[in-house]
Amino acid sequence: MPVSPRIEQLRSDLAGGPGVLARFWAEVALTGTPLIEPYDEEQRLVTFLWKEERPVDTVAVIGGPALWWEIPDNQLERLDGTDVWFRTYVVRADHRARYVLSPGDSLEPLAAAGTPEAVARAATFVPDPLNRSPFTLPGVAGDPVSPPQRFSTFALDRATPRDWCAPRAAVPRGAIRETTVASEVLGNERTVWLWESAVQGPDPALLVLLDGRDWNEALPIFPTLDNLVAAGELPPLVAVLPDSVDFTTRARELPCNEGFLQFLTDELLPWARKRTGATGDPRRTVISGKSYGGLASVFAGVRRPDVFGTVIAQSGSFWWSPPGEEPEYLLRQVGRELPVRFCLDVGLQEGDWMIPQTQRLAAALEQSADEVVYREYNGGHDLNCWLAELPTELRWAFGT
Repeated sequence: MPVSPRIEQLRSDLAGGPGVLARFWAEVALTGTPLIEPYDEEQRLVTFLWKEERPVDTVAVIGGPALWWEIPDNQLERLDGTDVWFRTYVVRADHRARYVLSPGDSLEPLAAAGTPEAVARAATFVPDPLNRSPFTLPGVAGDPVSPPQRFSTFALDRATPRDWCAPRAAVPRGAIRETTVASEVLGNERTVWLWESAVQGPDPALLVLLDGRDWNEALPIFPTLDNLVAAGELPPLVAVLPDSVDFTTRARELPCNEGFLQFLTDELLPWARKRTGATGDPRRTVISGKSYGGLASVFAGVRRPDVFGTVIAQSGSFWWSPPGEEPEYLLRQVGRELPVRFCLDVGLQEGDWMIPQTQRLAAALEQSADEVVYREYNGGHDLNCWLAELPTELRWAFGT
């Protein structure tokens, strides 16, 4: 296991009496956690800590460099005779992450997302009490498998900066409308956010951003769009952000669903264009999504290149297939010439279920699409990372 100089110093200082531990925790409270220390030119030491308030047999860190599917390998160690639990990782200096701690963890594999078992297990996880960058996923009211989730985050010194995401005093804000749109095709209704840039122009470009609630409530995207347009990095723009309703509806509608695609092309976009005058030119119509939304976005570009001329897929769930079929259904749908540009990104911490599948799909699209950009970032399946990467991808998409 890598060695933290600060932990080794504490180990050495313990002979100095009972005040040593109190001083250590006071220092940690001032600096925040995890502890970040030098390692070499390209890497840093990252040490997760837990202060034991009650006896526990295990403490695990889940997330960041501690891959969630390898929980037994990510246990913290207790410093003998103290209340200090710790674990140190050597991490590349461009890493951005979210994580939780799990005192008294069972070390069992996590249950499938969206199940009562997964919800019950996640309820035992806690954000790092000494971390200074908390992050909350608000959840979906009334959906028992989508409760609020609280995390801790950190970004190392070479991580993609989030320079565009904070509101700027001198930047005019676009108009935001929140409304409900009903779908005859899908037989349901959902909240939709409609944003129009403060900088106006004829025939504004159009962005469809799936999973609208996340981009509106968890990490709002609108300041990013305001700043990019004001800086001339994006053209005058309309963004339409449809909600995904709840966990079950999302899992049914987003993965390669012809009905959801028809909702986008025949109902949502005509609705948005009527209210904003947004372009009907597919070359200036961009669809972007994350996870299942990334899968849905590429599916939209493959099936309807006459509507969506540019696609951004962040950590797309390209492993997906209908029940009973071989994995990677979408890969088998690529073949004909596509006058579409695709940007596919994936996190280096997303493992064998995400990276090879994204690479294979990018390679297949390269044989038929106008342009394919494959990008990797050093992080996980994480909205914090997607927000950091999206400005670069939007600038590419709109060609400014």
